[in-house]
Amino acid sequence: NNSAENDGNTKWIVSIQQSQQQQPQSAYAKASTTICPQVGSVILGRVTRVVRPSYAVVDIIAIVPTEPTNNGQSKQQPYIIPFHEPFAGTLRQNEIKPQSAIELEISDCLRPGDVVLARIHALGGEKEFILSTAETELGVVKATCESSGYDLVPVSYKEMECPVTKVKEGRKVAKPRAAT
Repeated sequence: NNSAENDGNTKWIVSIQQSQQQQPQSAYAKASTTICPQVGSVILGRVTRVVRPSYAVVDIIAIVPTEPTNNGQSKQQPYIIPFHEPFAGTLRQNEIKPQSAIELEISDCLRPGDVVLARIHALGGEKEFILSTAETELGVVKATCESSGYDLVPVSYKEMECPVTKVKEGRKVAKPRAAT
């Protein structure tokens, strides 16, 4: 499956192979190294299970590196560094949108199979990480319509729509990233 998000000059292409045993690939993937995720790193992951009402289990499949710019701020690079094997991550309900005044139902934000950008918030154990999508740039970047099987298209920060059936599904949508 290929998914392209295009916002003017912005284009993120992520090819995720459905087989859990194959190495995830990307059109912009760099050669994998022995890099391990660290607290503060932005990662690309796939939701494997949603445990209502409190958390989702995420396979962390790649890291999205940042590099400092001349003015000291970091900029996102249009590539990922895939891991040889996925790391385990947990995305808790209160780490999806912690500033939200209303109680969120986790299934309205994520579903199994969704591809997400998240930040590693804390260590949860050996090779296990607590994730956060609290920032507007973090959240679901690829999702599939449950009824039609087509890739969903973001229509707002909280909904995605099937381009064929026009069915809308709730998600915590990642804000498209600016071109670097």
